[in-house]
Amino acid sequence: MAMSINTNFASLNAQRNLQSTQGSLNNSLQRLSTGLRINSAADDAAGLQIANRMDSQVNGLNMAKRNANDGISMSQTAEGALQEYTNILQRMRDLSVQSKNGTNSDADRTALDKEFQAMTKELNRIQETTTFGKGEKLFDKLSNGVDFQVGADVTTVDPAKTSKSNATQAVDDALSKLGVASDSKTKNADVAAIETKLAAVAALTDGTKSADIAALGGKADAEKFLKEMGIDATVEDGATPGTNVKITLATGGKAEATSLNALATATKAVTEDAGTNNGVKLPTAAADGSYDMSALKTAMDNAKVDSSAFKDPNVISVKVDSDSLDTANLGAINDVAGSEKAIQEIDKMIENVGAVRADLGATQNRFQSTINNLGNIAENMSVAKGRIMDADIAAESANMTKQNTMMQAGITVLSQANQMPSMVSQLLR
Repeated sequence: MAMSINTNFASLNAQRNLQSTQGSLNNSLQRLSTGLRINSAADDAAGLQIANRMDSQVNGLNMAKRNANDGISMSQTAEGALQEYTNILQRMRDLSVQSKNGTNSDADRTALDKEFQAMTKELNRIQETTTFGKGEKLFDKLSNGVDFQVGADVTTVDPAKTSKSNATQAVDDALSKLGVASDSKTKNADVAAIETKLAAVAALTDGTKSADIAALGGKADAEKFLKEMGIDATVEDGATPGTNVKITLATGGKAEATSLNALATATKAVTEDAGTNNGVKLPTAAADGSYDMSALKTAMDNAKVDSSAFKDPNVISVKVDSDSLDTANLGAINDVAGSEKAIQEIDKMIENVGAVRADLGATQNRFQSTINNLGNIAENMSVAKGRIMDADIAAESANMTKQNTMMQAGITVLSQANQMPSMVSQLLR
C-alpha cells in the first residue's frame, strides 16, 4: 500500500473497529444496568413481540386469580349466611315438635307461634339483607347466575363446531332439564314420552281451563311433571280421576311449555336407546372432527338452559336455586295441623338449604383448584418470558471486560496510526 498524507488508511480502519467495540461495550453496559437482554425492538424484534404477548398473559392470569378469589369470598359470604339460616330452621323445627305435643294448650301454642313467626321474619331478612359488593342482594344475584372470568383470554364458542366431549355435555344438560337421567338406557323413548306431555300442555291457552287431558295421567303425576318442568299451572281432576286432568296455565305457561317442547324435539334427535355412545346420537362429524349442535343450542337458549358446552372455558358460572329458600309454605304452629305441616316443610327446607350449601362448598373447592392451576401457569410463563427478556449477567460481564480491553488496545493502535502521516516527511528531507 502506497504511503500518503491525505488518506490515512490505518487510522480509518482503527476508527471503524474502535466504533464497533464501543457499540458492543455500550450494549453490555445497558444490559447490565437494566438486567434485560432486550431493551428495545432493535435488540430482538421477534423476541420483544413474543415477550409482550407473554406479559399480557401473565398479567391476565394474575387478575384471573384475583377474580377466582372474589368467587371464593362471595361463596363464603352466602354459605355463612346459610349456616345461620340452618340454625334458625333447626330452632323452628324444635318449636314445631314442641307445639304438636298434646300437653300444650291453645295459649301455649300461640306463644310458641310468636317465636316461630319471628324466626320466619328473620329468615326473610337474611335473604333480603345478605349482600356482597355494592349492596346487591346476594341470593338474588346468585339465583340469576354470576359469571367469573378465571382465564386470561376470551374464547368464542361456535355451536356449529363443537367438540365431541362438549356436544355430549350439551345433550346431557338438555336431558337433565327434561328430567331424564344421563345413565338411562332408554333416553330416546324417555324424551319422546316427555315430548308428548309437553305438546299437550303447549296446546293450551294461558288462564283457560282445559278439557280432559290424558297424556299427563292423574292429578298427582301431572302436578309432579309440571313442577319438574317449571311450568306454573293449576291442576284439577278430570272426568276420570287418576287417568286424566284439567289444567289452567298461569301467565307465561304456554310459552314455557312451547319452548320446552321444542327442546324435547331437538333432544330426541340426538339421542337413541342403548346407543354406542351411552344413548347420545351426535350428528355426522365434519371433516375437522367437530359436530354441528346449533339446533340444540337454539332450543336450549329458548328454554333458558345453561350448558358449559357452549360457554367460554375461561368463565366459571355460579348459580344456586334461591327459590328453595322461600318461607311461604312454613305457615303457623298455633294448632296441631299447622305444626305437622311446619315440620314437613322445614325438613324440606333444611334439605334444600343443605343442597345449596353443598353447591357453594363445591364451588369454593373448584375456585381453589382454579387458583392453583392459574398460579402454576403464570409461574411457568413468567419463567419463559424471563428466558427471552433477561440478560445473562455472567456473559455480559465477560463481554464488558473483553470490550474494555479491546477499547484500550484500539485507542493505542489509533494513536499509532495517527502518527503514520508524519513519517512521510522523512522522505522529503
